[in-house]
Amino acid sequence: MDIQARIKRLARQYRDLVDVIDLPNKTQGYRRNAAGYLGDPAVAALVVESVRFGDQNMNGVQVRTVDPGRANRPLTVGYRDRVLTVSLATDTAGKTVSTTDEVAAAINARQPDRFRAIVEDGSAGLPMPVAGPTRLDDGLQGTEVPARPWTVQALRLGVHRDGSRVGVLAYSQEHAREWATPLVTLEFAERMLANARTDPATRELLEQVDIFVIPMVNPDGANYSFNDFNFQRKNLVNHCTGAARDPKNRTSWGVDINRNYTVGSYFDGYVGASANCLSGTYAGTSELSEAESGNVIALAQDHPNIKFAMNVHSYGGYFMWPPGAYRADGRVTLPRPSIDESTLFLNSARRIVGAIAQERGTVTWPSQTGPVADVLYSAAGNSADQLYYELGIFAWDFEVGNDRWNPATNQWEGVGFQPPFDEAHGESQEYAGGLVEMVRVARDYAAAESAG
Repeated sequence: MDIQARIKRLARQYRDLVDVIDLPNKTQGYRRNAAGYLGDPAVAALVVESVRFGDQNMNGVQVRTVDPGRANRPLTVGYRDRVLTVSLATDTAGKTVSTTDEVAAAINARQPDRFRAIVEDGSAGLPMPVAGPTRLDDGLQGTEVPARPWTVQALRLGVHRDGSRVGVLAYSQEHAREWATPLVTLEFAERMLANARTDPATRELLEQVDIFVIPMVNPDGANYSFNDFNFQRKNLVNHCTGAARDPKNRTSWGVDINRNYTVGSYFDGYVGASANCLSGTYAGTSELSEAESGNVIALAQDHPNIKFAMNVHSYGGYFMWPPGAYRADGRVTLPRPSIDESTLFLNSARRIVGAIAQERGTVTWPSQTGPVADVLYSAAGNSADQLYYELGIFAWDFEVGNDRWNPATNQWEGVGFQPPFDEAHGESQEYAGGLVEMVRVARDYAAAESAG
């Protein structure tokens, strides 16, 4: 919400230089299905989950099993007044005889539009106890976060916002836990706009370049990271089935947005993503299955003047470009850029890294500068590769948050995904300077193209 408010404020404050673009795919929202354990997971239990999201009047629904108190009764399932009641079957002596599997199957068969039931690991075939009532809940802690589907927004900055100038895209927080990254892109946008009022050089840049900024690609995951589980990397869409939907796995659900793109993807046989829905690099059900990844590509496709892009991640102080993925057999990467394009990538990187260093002398090591697949790892299905190979955009990746030298220990130390404010502020200042330099790179490239 804070980022939406700042986008709105910038659009109001700099009407002559800003458009706000609503990206086409609404995210799921800060929502999850309501769930609970019916029974004792240590003895015998089911996971019962609402089909609808918890905020859709399913939080607080109760689930229970009861003994009918009579002999020879069948297993029945009923729902009334927000209570799901399972009356267990009994034998001729009046003893309950329903198993966990039978109860789960009955719920799934007789209330399929409202509930899903899964037998807890280790509980298969066991007698179902009389249990409950259990209150279903989505487990979300962010009471002030709107649950509704989210419209991701982009800022468009420039004097000529009509496609007639070379375009630059900066986008951040594909990974929810990388809290400092929106500070970088928002500082960049605010710096360009504020300085345009008093600095002729900045005004000239905004005359010559069309700038696009997505400060938060993954708002649902970000809200979950802020309020529930700070190390959340993925979005909130839960594609898991069966036992993987057990609430004990709630911090492992979601899709890694930066493994969900179409070029060099897991689905094409490249390394660095997973089909396991609980993996930190889960690629999703298919390429571009997620709203968040679709928004990034839709913006780039809708504005073919975009020729340069920077994906802002954290942390570690890397500066990288394609190829970003390779196949397992022989480590065969995506095609290497041509000599001329490799020269542009490298020379531009030197300029941008130099601009970053001007703020506080930050070191970006040569060993951490180069193609992703060479200096970091294979990242199958990442966004920079799709922008470069499919759309012809010179696409880089920052990993902001360079290691800092600690004179007390005489060691380089990592700063983490969620650094203290002073460090996060420093990262925003220096890497915003790097993005400004990328705008200059784009300006110079366009001028050379025109002259050529």
